[in-house]
Amino acid sequence: MLQRNQKVMSNTTFQFTTRDEIYAILTVCSSSLSIFGGVGIIIIYVYFKDLRTCGRKLLVYLSLMDALTAFGNILGVVWLLCRAGTTCCSVYESMEFCRLHASLTIFSSISSFLWMVIIGVSLLKSIIWNMPSFARRYMKVFYIIAWPIPGLVAVVTLSLGVIGYDKNIASWCWIDPDTPAILFWQFFTGKAWEMSTYLLTIVMYSVVRGFLFKHANKSLAVSKKKSRKAALQEANLKLTFVPVVFIVLRVWGTLRFLLGSLAHYDAPWISYLQGVGDSSQGFANFILYCALTDKVRERVFAAIFLRKPNHHSTGDNSRRLRASTVETQPSSHEVTRTEEVGVSFYH
Repeated sequence: MLQRNQKVMSNTTFQFTTRDEIYAILTVCSSSLSIFGGVGIIIIYVYFKDLRTCGRKLLVYLSLMDALTAFGNILGVVWLLCRAGTTCCSVYESMEFCRLHASLTIFSSISSFLWMVIIGVSLLKSIIWNMPSFARRYMKVFYIIAWPIPGLVAVVTLSLGVIGYDKNIASWCWIDPDTPAILFWQFFTGKAWEMSTYLLTIVMYSVVRGFLFKHANKSLAVSKKKSRKAALQEANLKLTFVPVVFIVLRVWGTLRFLLGSLAHYDAPWISYLQGVGDSSQGFANFILYCALTDKVRERVFAAIFLRKPNHHSTGDNSRRLRASTVETQPSSHEVTRTEEVGVSFYH
């Protein structure tokens, strides 16, 4: 099969269209930002010991996979450029580069979806089922779920030789269009995991959001302290953003896949949005969990400008965190369950 692919590639001429160029530029830009965001989250977690909560540890793993996906997408653009040009035709003709970046993005994308679901499950267990140490207790199980399973999918796909590309259009390496049962392989290597993550994140985060809203309203009806209300509103708003941002970014690739498979429709605007969305998750996480989070932002600025952290502000944030935790839980014994995984993301 490899010899057949090499023969086809050597006799194929390919020219970038304006649409392909725009798609490649958008993908490289968004992927670069995503890698920056993922690396930023990891550096902040490693450098600032006081910010190392279990929730942020899960976020680091998610960001690592998002950055790896973005890197794989950049490799895909490089492969396309080699396909259209003459300076690196050996990369294109060997097919090994194609297999490498396809396997990498299959692994990292599925792993990212699984980490997103794991974070949602941890929120449910921590906040609703009163299991504050759930994430820490089952971290080894998470490792087994979120890394070996995507690795197995990538290895099976690679070993069975179903990775390829569409010879007629500007196509990245994924599943060879001539592969029997191509829809099965496309769902198996990404789309089924992606769509399942949409559904699960909507359900889980809606349940958690409803729980926090219900308990917040009960307590705020008694207490009139503005700091508590502000902390709750901030945490709940960011909690709502998690599935919204994920779906808004990833849905364009899913929409393009469904329209292309079912209606054979592929508009340029969908491909542009996919080029940005599929590669932007790491940067979106950085904005949401670092740039828009007071405690993290203050610690980073203090380190950059070589000044001491604002202890008064940090104390205010701590009090707000405790206040928001108390508002959403009926007793002090349950305080840590929100801080462990839930609100600790957002303060």
